[in-house]
Amino acid sequence: MTWKQNCANDCGHENIKYATSRAEPGRGYRLEYGTPKCGAAPAGALIVESVPDNIDTYNDECGPSGTDSGHFQFTFYPNSSSTGPGLGPYQAKGDLHQIGGGHGGHFWYTHTRDRAHLGGDSGLMTVKGTWTLDKNIEWARVLVHLPDTGAHTRQAAYVIGGSDSTSPHRIVEQRANRWVSLGAFHFTGTPSVTLTNATDDGTADEDVAWDAVAFQPLPGKPNNVVVAMGDSYASGEGASDPGGDDYYPESDYVGRVDGDKVRNDCHRSKYAWTRRAVLPGEALSTGELDDSWSARMDYHLIACSGARHYNILNTSQAGELPQIQQGYLDQNTTLVALSIGGNDMAFADIITKCVLAVTQKCQDASIDERNPDTGDETGTSTPALKDWAPAWAHDTVRPRLVKTLVALHKQAPYAKIVLMGYPRLLENSGQCVPGIGLAEGPWLNSMADTVAQEMKGAVDDANTQNQVNGVFADPREAFAGQAICGDPETIHGIVLRGRSRADKTAPKPSMKSFHPKVSGTLNYAKAFVGALAQ
Repeated sequence: MTWKQNCANDCGHENIKYATSRAEPGRGYRLEYGTPKCGAAPAGALIVESVPDNIDTYNDECGPSGTDSGHFQFTFYPNSSSTGPGLGPYQAKGDLHQIGGGHGGHFWYTHTRDRAHLGGDSGLMTVKGTWTLDKNIEWARVLVHLPDTGAHTRQAAYVIGGSDSTSPHRIVEQRANRWVSLGAFHFTGTPSVTLTNATDDGTADEDVAWDAVAFQPLPGKPNNVVVAMGDSYASGEGASDPGGDDYYPESDYVGRVDGDKVRNDCHRSKYAWTRRAVLPGEALSTGELDDSWSARMDYHLIACSGARHYNILNTSQAGELPQIQQGYLDQNTTLVALSIGGNDMAFADIITKCVLAVTQKCQDASIDERNPDTGDETGTSTPALKDWAPAWAHDTVRPRLVKTLVALHKQAPYAKIVLMGYPRLLENSGQCVPGIGLAEGPWLNSMADTVAQEMKGAVDDANTQNQVNGVFADPREAFAGQAICGDPETIHGIVLRGRSRADKTAPKPSMKSFHPKVSGTLNYAKAFVGALAQ
């Protein structure tokens, strides 16, 4: 090594940012947000914090932790290969951190791990945290608070202890930055909630957080226990004008590095039709009851834009577990609202073909065929769509809808299951949509009629063969005159502007295209309530 010859130009020089004459830098925001929430719990709820009573969290906004209604305890698993005295080192403690944000100004976080990354049920890097209520209650809504940073996993696995639920496991998308309900439970033992960092997709690079838990006492079982499942028409895709501000943030998420690892484009809207419906016997909409934590309503929206039947049953989507595996169906569920089948029918591929076909009518064209149980392309093309689509609806989609309805009934045996159909998309033969020919628009609408017939048939099959308490809701009449090119137009045509965060990028049309607007979800709610009344 040699000395630099021209140090005045080539050598580095320190820059002291905080000299002795400057004040201390104060509270930092290294993790971008970390804003504390002070006293933001649901009214009347019993709170269990993540720290002992009367602990100074070193947070100027919220102050000491005060006295809560229970206690919190971590569980770690020792390295059994240690040769020293006692149980050996607890390696997972080295990856446990705390931030002065969240409810009351404190939460813990670590990283999600599967078995290959030393996680699993009792791996060396597995961390479990349990909130335990120090009093007995009968019925209660259980809520978890999610901070605005340090909580990224889409597969946070909570286990509710002490209840008689047939499904005590509940999966939560943790990017919510608010109180999130795990459901209403009947407790027969000591109420508790346990969260682990073990996830199916855990590769030690997504955060999972332990914040506060709330037990909201209820006078009894809620009048309605509703789970909304399915595809984009159930999630509320398109019901956010403009942009995506009306989507729940965890369902419209793009990280600094966009990719399947972080992206979530399920697009669950506050204006989804299940939230806008006023159920029989209620004075307020489901959404209004849910937002106010009403004792009359327990509601969960887990639908995801783009879902096919297998995304309900066994295949993850957008980083979220299959919908039926998220745990929100049990013996207390009274109503399942479901929209599924449109993507299984390849509606998006068919509409794209109709818009882009130049040399022939789209009903005479073909599309790439896909495996109906995986969505993978088979490498072959379909016959002419006018021949393929009706046969595919009857022979392939209908039995898979029956399979889905039976699986839902098995998890929620006392629930009414409402399978919602799809509207005719076009008015005036769709002539306001570029690329749709005079003969193509009526054919597309006729396919909506064919699919409605097969969906109703699937409900009838499930009811007859498996005693499923199913109902088919038909929205075609509610949308009559108000589809694309209608007046008023309550379904989006081709949308090129006003995109949400996790949306397709130009020149591709927005995911909102060919989905109900905010006004259109009211039409759906009308059809839904009408089906329940029948």
